[in-house]
Amino acid sequence: NYKNNMIVIPPLATNTSNTVSNVPEPSPGEVEWNVSTNYAQGAVIIRTSTHRKYECVLVDEDHTVPELNTKKWLDIGPTNKWAMFDNLRSEQTKKLGSMEFSITPGKRVDSLALLGLQATKVTVWMTVGANIVWGPIERNTSGRNTTTWSQYFFGEFKYIPSLLFQDLPPYASAVIHVKIENAPTLDVGCSEVVIGTKVYLGAAQYNAVSDSQNFSRIDRDDFATAILRQRRTIPKLNVETWADKNLVNQIREVRTDLNAVPALWSALDDNYNDPYFEATFIYGIYKQFEINISGPSLAIVNLELEEM
Repeated sequence: NYKNNMIVIPPLATNTSNTVSNVPEPSPGEVEWNVSTNYAQGAVIIRTSTHRKYECVLVDEDHTVPELNTKKWLDIGPTNKWAMFDNLRSEQTKKLGSMEFSITPGKRVDSLALLGLQATKVTVWMTVGANIVWGPIERNTSGRNTTTWSQYFFGEFKYIPSLLFQDLPPYASAVIHVKIENAPTLDVGCSEVVIGTKVYLGAAQYNAVSDSQNFSRIDRDDFATAILRQRRTIPKLNVETWADKNLVNQIREVRTDLNAVPALWSALDDNYNDPYFEATFIYGIYKQFEINISGPSLAIVNLELEEM
């Protein structure tokens, strides 16, 4: 009845103090705020000091920095460089051809997840000082969904959207390096980077359910003609795990620590080639976290997860 290990990775914060990236800021297409410019309504600029994008909602002629002028400027998200580190997964960081970054956690971690990938190859390695202590590990992230010979020979290549690297050696002073590559003429992209220490939540069972919450609107006019307003759909996952009673207190701590905190949940370990992997790989929050302790030696955990 057991399927695979269910794990969760509470994310370690990434910021300018522990992260180095070769993505420029401003990136192509981004414009940095200029104190001497009078901005019209609708103008979009960035601030490299806050790593955020701002949209002008009222004509701005008083030249107060946007982050302190909230009546006239709306924060609309991270800059391109920092989109993959914002803990939201709503936007991709993009760069032509390839990009590299390194993270110095400052503490022991054992897992790295990359989501929203637009790439053909990902390489990860870990260094301590000048020495490579793990890797390089390469993953091919371009492939076909093939169930027939016709698809094998003529099917369209698509990007594998998510990867999980487990069992990184837990060095306290390590640096994690990542290189993401695509064809030289195409953008490479990544929407979220998660590093941390995984927590085991039991064995995921075969009765998991992948669902989706649709925020699109469908209205009808007086003649019953459909008016469609397409919005984002939010992936959801309902999964049951079986855990030894000795894990209950550890699991309860996770439930407390991750109250309204985004985390990476995976019901298939790092098996990204499994057709069920993406459906059971959620970066988001739990809506329900029930621990049934009615059994003498086995706890049943029911999770309802919702992507960010």
